[in-house]
Parts: sequence; C-alpha cells; structure tokens
Amino acid sequence: MKVTQEQCERAVKSLHDEGFTASYIQGAPDDHGVWIDMVWNDDMKDAYNFRIHPEEIIFWESHLENKNTQA
Repeated sequence: MKVTQEQCERAVKSLHDEGFTASYIQGAPDDHGVWIDMVWNDDMKDAYNFRIHPEEIIFWESHLENKNTQA
C-alpha cells in the first residue's frame, strides 16, 4: 500500500496534535512515510525512532479529518 506526501503530512499534524513527536520522510521519489520520534523503552533505557505502517498513516490522517468535521 502506498501513501502520498499529503497523507503523511496530515498524519504528522494529527500526531503532533495528540502530543506525539513525528516526522514526514521520503525514502525515494515514491516512498513516503511517517516516523515516530523518541519513543522511550524502559527496559533498554533508551529512546527509539520507528516508521509506522501505511495503514496507521491512513488512520492518523483520517483522525485529523474527523476532528476537523466535528469542530
């Protein structure tokens, strides 16, 4: 499943609105994604960044759209 830059940017905004630190990334011309930054792991005593799946990007993008229609 591919996502667009616009979908990723909306997902990042939604994640920011919910208090997460997230970044839009582009790995290749048609490879758009979202990274969650600085997730703390108690067992490892360290923070990690990870890329979320396209389905999660679509969820967070729609989360923002739903908030906008309810306002």
